[in-house]
Amino acid sequence: MKITKILLVLLTFVVIYSCNKDDVPEPFDHAGQAIKDDVKLQTFLEFHHYVPPIDDNHFGKIDTIKNGETPLLNQVTTQDVKFGDIDFKIYYLKVSPEGVNENPSIIDSVLVNYKGLLLNKVDGDDKTFFDTNTSNNFWGDLYGGVISGWTYGLPNFKSGINTSTDDAPLAFEQTGKGILFMPSGLAYRDVGTPSIPPSAPLMFHIELAMIHRNDQDRDSLLSIYEDIDDDGEYLNDDTDDDGKANFIDNDDDGDLLFTIYENSDVNGDHNPDDAVDTDGDLTPDYLDDDDDGDGILTKNENADPNNDGNPNDAKDTDGDNIPDYLDNN
Repeated sequence: MKITKILLVLLTFVVIYSCNKDDVPEPFDHAGQAIKDDVKLQTFLEFHHYVPPIDDNHFGKIDTIKNGETPLLNQVTTQDVKFGDIDFKIYYLKVSPEGVNENPSIIDSVLVNYKGLLLNKVDGDDKTFFDTNTSNNFWGDLYGGVISGWTYGLPNFKSGINTSTDDAPLAFEQTGKGILFMPSGLAYRDVGTPSIPPSAPLMFHIELAMIHRNDQDRDSLLSIYEDIDDDGEYLNDDTDDDGKANFIDNDDDGDLLFTIYENSDVNGDHNPDDAVDTDGDLTPDYLDDDDDGDGILTKNENADPNNDGNPNDAKDTDGDNIPDYLDNN
């Protein structure tokens, strides 16, 4: 009897284990999906063309080629994007005018008008969008505040000129208009939204009206100036190797003094091109963990006894009004 009960228990365990094992989903193949999406995008671009706006149509529209119109595939620019160790392609079309002001960086904020559509909901009908805003009131932070397709795609466009007057709605002219075509891996991935299916490539009509240069870490330096190696990538600039890129690190050199207190912006224009370099080693103090070049790290010279990141209480051993961390004598 006992043996029977033991066998039943073991059998039950095996059945449950087998069911649980079968229920574990396979990891989603994001790299494979990127390839599938690119095929869908290229096929769509091959058989569709752009129709400029008429009357009150803000963006123009995309329609199926019927009379030999120029395929979008012959007009778009291809942008390679590496995101999460996966290679993606974004396609974008600049529509005249393309904007006359500055381009945003991937860590700035943008004021943008847009209309988003699924590839299978286009064909000349500009009312089948899943989202739209043309009221000059949508601000998006390109770093973490929008989908990645926007983060990498919108910097290809220039902003316009603010023609607003007092007590009137925002107005712009000569804005940057265009269309972004992106894979699902740079949009809503394999999750989707209530109005967007999982793994759906998307297209957006966009109008870039205005940009705002961010100071993501509030260190008094605009984040656009914290790309130390000037390669256009901001996440690979981490001076103190603490795992935080400089543009989101308020102590770039890891000397326990906040960047804002290391004379990184003497003239107050939020650009560190005039930053103080005490020891003349061509590394400004805010990026130098030994500010006075005496061989002793700044953090070991009592630069901030009360640990508030401000050196206003720094030790001055010889009483010469130069704190030890800036005094090589």
